[in-house]
Amino acid sequence: MSMLLRSAPLRAARALPKANQVRNVHFENVVDHTIPTNVTNKPWLAAKMIVFTVLGFGTPFYAARWQIQKSSGGA
Repeated sequence: MSMLLRSAPLRAARALPKANQVRNVHFENVVDHTIPTNVTNKPWLAAKMIVFTVLGFGTPFYAARWQIQKSSGGA
């Protein structure tokens, strides 16, 4: 009896129609549009890159300093 119970749901699952997956995304492959930021304004790009680098590199050091100060009683 258990063999009949197992095979019926499997057959029903195989009989369901499968939906086609469609990607509705379009990327333009043109010069100066390959990264998600404006690269024509060089000073603004440099400022964004510096902020990103400083925050990304400095955050672990700030967190470590904060944890050390927290464990020493705020000295």
